[in-house]
Amino acid sequence: MNANDYNKQQLDNGDLTPAHITALTAFWQDNHSGLSVDGKCGPATRETLEAAMGPPTSDVAKEALDVAIENIGNGEEGGNNSGPFVEMLKGKVWDGDNDDDGAWCADFVGWCIEQASDRLGVDMPIQRSGGAKRLFRNIKMAGSEVSNPQPGDVVCWDRGNPGSWMGHIGFVEKYEDGILHTVEGNVGRYPAKVRRFMHDVLKDTRLIGFARLP
Repeated sequence: MNANDYNKQQLDNGDLTPAHITALTAFWQDNHSGLSVDGKCGPATRETLEAAMGPPTSDVAKEALDVAIENIGNGEEGGNNSGPFVEMLKGKVWDGDNDDDGAWCADFVGWCIEQASDRLGVDMPIQRSGGAKRLFRNIKMAGSEVSNPQPGDVVCWDRGNPGSWMGHIGFVEKYEDGILHTVEGNVGRYPAKVRRFMHDVLKDTRLIGFARLP
């Protein structure tokens, strides 16, 4: 059960009361400058809450996550960073050679977004890139950076030394109680496949952040 459904259940059965909501609202107001600490969740308070939540997740983002999930199990064949699936992600025709075509996590994310856009009949909202950090910046620039990830958002990590060009990117499937559930490609030794992963955000020192597609 996700947090929204859980909280609604608590409201419905009376375990979460108006007094709790008032206390939570006052705590939020006390920690955000410019708000009166009165416990009333009025327009100004809601505006700061909505800004922290970020814009709603787009249809393209939701569809891109669906594409990613549909491709769980696909990945490298014959050699590291090689095989028909990897070459397809990179826009190549499979040549039968098991040569190393390079890291493909960003190619996978970009391809999923492209497929989602085609399915929905809309323009591709971002510029694709084979570099994880570059793709992450492209998504932030076209959409937004968020701190409360939702299904379909993308997540980026440092892969080499912090601050280097090397990174890794994947899709958020859900985020609950500090645990991030993702769908990622190109993780681990050959044969790397598209897989589901779990991350403890509070202990993840390489985490860069989250971005939301427009």
